[in-house]
Amino acid sequence: MDGMLPERVAPILHSVRYWRHKEQFLLETDTHDAWMMFAVESGSFRYDIAGNKGIAGRGDLVFCPPFTPFKRTVLKPLTFFAFNLAFAAADSDERAEPGPAAETRRLHSPGEWPSGKVTIRDVQRLFSDFDYLRAIWELGEPTYVRRKQYLLQDIWRLYGWETDAARQTAKAKNDPLMERAERLIREGAHEAFSMKELAGRLGLSPVQLTRRFAAAYGKTPLAYLTALRINQARALLVETDWTLDDIARRCGYDNGFYFSRAFAAKMGMPPSRYREANRL
Repeated sequence: MDGMLPERVAPILHSVRYWRHKEQFLLETDTHDAWMMFAVESGSFRYDIAGNKGIAGRGDLVFCPPFTPFKRTVLKPLTFFAFNLAFAAADSDERAEPGPAAETRRLHSPGEWPSGKVTIRDVQRLFSDFDYLRAIWELGEPTYVRRKQYLLQDIWRLYGWETDAARQTAKAKNDPLMERAERLIREGAHEAFSMKELAGRLGLSPVQLTRRFAAAYGKTPLAYLTALRINQARALLVETDWTLDDIARRCGYDNGFYFSRAFAAKMGMPPSRYREANRL
């Protein structure tokens, strides 16, 4: 993706189609009068968008601007969503009206046009959106049109959040001491945490550490640690049969009770319900 700031624009859905196990494209080069976004559920394909080349697979989004040749070749049978969409300024009321009749304010700067591949790291959330879309993509009633628009916006938000996190990481590289702080927090995420002890190891006061870390990573050290622990816990809940006490100890909590409270505060549901809802 070239130079685009996702928070500056909002997507407006014109249409969406779902293809399962597609073995080849009807047209290996096509040009559209609106933005296209391919969201890959499984399989892979090779693309070339005005010289921007690559291979996209599971969890990838591929954007092609309007009036731009979109060359694509299936490599492995492809299951994906094909979105036909437009973009409006994020502060525009126009983004609330999905559908072909929506008139959007044109984005004049080429750097604002999304183009090429984006790899989404949080595939669990992405695939949750896919599950909802799969059930309604053919439905044209106003209620379902609005739901499809919401799900498209959620995918866009997910990309925006991950892009912002990447920018924060790049920013942190200008502060090597905070890079070291992040590494210490990550390596000790399963252990008891002391802000005072961490600050002392870095030659800072707790207040100095908190301010510099937040400037570099967009979160306080404690909030960053909590996010690491909760993300690890989410994976263990889905991928193992461990008890809550086992997961709590693995993720740095004293017991299942404190872990459950922290998890519910962040995820909006207790860990037992999260496990039940997300296991296949």
